[in-house]
Amino acid sequence: MVTIDYNVCNRCGDAKEKRCERICPGDLITQDEGGWPVVRPLEDCWACTSCVKDCPVAAISLRLPFQIEQDAGASLKASARGDKTFWTITDRKGEKEEFTLEAVRKNVS
Repeated sequence: MVTIDYNVCNRCGDAKEKRCERICPGDLITQDEGGWPVVRPLEDCWACTSCVKDCPVAAISLRLPFQIEQDAGASLKASARGDKTFWTITDRKGEKEEFTLEAVRKNVS
């Protein structure tokens, strides 16, 4: 399940179309009346992590599905900086593991 941390989200500087809204291949991210991104309907999200990887402030995370992690608290968070994607996996005990991968990014205007 994808979640948006509104304490971190900066609404892409109040851009008319948010980056997560533009990159979602399922067209599942829209904006509420205040311009905040929301995933609709949440159960239709197939957890591709496009929005997670593209969020410039790492405000979007993926809660791992129950098939992988049955207890609450596990998450997968990514951020892209330059030509690298940084992944942080937090297990149900709160232990973190980080990975860095080369990223292929296209500038979206």
